Amino acid sequence: MVPGMISTTEARLRELLAPSVTAVREDALAGVEMTLLAAHDEEARALGIQSEGGPDVTVVVTDPGRPLGHVHLQAGGPHNTLFFDNRGWTGNFHANIRLAGEDSIAMFNRIGDAYVALADVFLRSDRQFLFWGEGASAVGCSLEIEGIGHGMVVGDDALISGGVWLRNYDMHAMHDLRTGACIGRPPLDTVVERHVWLGQDVLLLSCERIGMGSIIGARSVVKGVLPPRVVAAGTPARVLREGVSWGRHPYGMTTAERISIGLPELPES
Repeated sequence: MVPGMISTTEARLRELLAPSVTAVREDALAGVEMTLLAAHDEEARALGIQSEGGPDVTVVVTDPGRPLGHVHLQAGGPHNTLFFDNRGWTGNFHANIRLAGEDSIAMFNRIGDAYVALADVFLRSDRQFLFWGEGASAVGCSLEIEGIGHGMVVGDDALISGGVWLRNYDMHAMHDLRTGACIGRPPLDTVVERHVWLGQDVLLLSCERIGMGSIIGARSVVKGVLPPRVVAAGTPARVLREGVSWGRHPYGMTTAERISIGLPELPES
């Protein structure tokens, strides 16, 4: 898919990137010229990347003359990669990215004029991945990934509100004091499918999947799996209504939005 991506990550993404998640296919970049830069170099700084010491990170862009926005980068291990398909970007991307391990990759696809503000992107271990879908936006979101080989996928046209946290694990180990057994969930892969709306201050904690088109109410805590096209809210979040979705325009869904979540066009009135 992308220079610098290791084979195990590529294989895992092939499994995860179903049509319910993204329109980006494996051959999407076939024939697209890519430019490789070192994050410490002046060319990367001109794009808006500020790299603070540590091992260098490979930056891959599809338009070396188009600024990304503002990216603050820290790396703790070698052989990490940032990919930006920045064709058509308008410079509204703002992120603090920390790559603690090695052989990890964060991929940001064509967001166009969407606003993306990621307060903290923290890949804590080795061989991890983050995939950010086309047109996905974030008012203020933090993502934290634990576990060797694990990652997160945010699908196309996702809408993430302010104060949202995505964590693929329970933060610390929990133990049964009588037996000594670990009772917490191990790290897993988190998939937010296409056209999902995460409300203000939502927390995804060991959340495996949110189905396409779903709406998660403000300050909800989501664990496990939620189906597509539902409203869910609460702590823990529970399905409150089925057969619903949302539109970016305040007065309705577009035909493209309906089709993206597997619905037919509405008949003309």
